[in-house]
Amino acid sequence: MIEKKSGKAVVLCIFYALTGGALAFADNFETSAFAFALIPGLVWLSIEDIKHYEIPDLSVLWIVLAGIVHVIYTDGQLILHAITGMAVFSLLWALGELHFRIRGYEGLGIGDAKLFGAGAVVLGPWKLPEFILISSLGGLVCIAILRLRHSNSKGLPFGPFVSYGDPPHLSGPV
Repeated sequence: MIEKKSGKAVVLCIFYALTGGALAFADNFETSAFAFALIPGLVWLSIEDIKHYEIPDLSVLWIVLAGIVHVIYTDGQLILHAITGMAVFSLLWALGELHFRIRGYEGLGIGDAKLFGAGAVVLGPWKLPEFILISSLGGLVCIAILRLRHSNSKGLPFGPFVSYGDPPHLSGPV
């Protein structure tokens, strides 16, 4: 059992490192270092969401804190990035809550909203459309594959797709 979980972590680390590294090295050293610093937390977050359908608060906090340092160091527009993160979190939390009240089950959890908000703090408003697009397309492709295989899964954790669309892959040019 431990070997299976370790194997998933290794595969995710390699996948994140290859794609994040390819995009981050196209920009500069600071962005590359930032991207690689986030990878372990994003892999942990993805594995926990896959296993338990829960995104650890500590991983989201790590993204926000690392993002704040990165924003201060690179462009200094911290207030704009913070407002963007709070707005994204608030909007997605409200939509998730509305879905829950109408349908009676969770469609977008608060962890997903927090993760999107954390990513928005790092990226600011300008890269937000790309972030949402990459995250959503990943989830949609996975759902389509599950439907084609006639899978009766109880749902799909969205955290891995959000974390893949998160800063390591979008902080460089896309």
